[in-house]
Amino acid sequence: MKNKNVSTGIAFGIIIGLVYCILLFLRWQSASNFIQFALIAFITYIIILGIMFYEAFYRRKQEEGNYITLKQLFQTLLISVLIFEFFYSAYNYIHLKFIDPGVIDRMKIAMENMLDKAGDNVTTQQKKDSLSKIEELKQATEFGKIITGYFTSVAVSGVFALIISAILKKKKPVFSGD
Repeated sequence: MKNKNVSTGIAFGIIIGLVYCILLFLRWQSASNFIQFALIAFITYIIILGIMFYEAFYRRKQEEGNYITLKQLFQTLLISVLIFEFFYSAYNYIHLKFIDPGVIDRMKIAMENMLDKAGDNVTTQQKKDSLSKIEELKQATEFGKIITGYFTSVAVSGVFALIISAILKKKKPVFSGD
């Protein structure tokens, strides 16, 4: 039983991780357009959750009669979460540090332009706050922030894994109707 949990979790973790990298590349390419950036981020996570649902269905079908416990499903999904969130953290580090280190500066310029167009509707303090949040993204390549971000992402995705496991678990009936 555990072998199926581990092997399925590893396989799907790698698959989801690779899909995540492709989608992250697309997200970072749209970083100057905040609406597009946010939309891609949202769609990306919906796709990831969809693949996790498929993984849970796939894992359940591996069991005789499709009976699987919450624990078995959660183990499988948690293994994949640990792997694909590692891909997420590693890709973001590599992208921000080596592939496109100027992306945060472009995001800041785009934010300044957007805030300038808003005119009097945005206070000076709101502008400073928004720009400082963008500036904080530069810290995403620091080791401590990477580790913190990884564990935060694992926690959030882990909650979704638990929810998916609870939805798709299927208990064996105590008495058969034969």
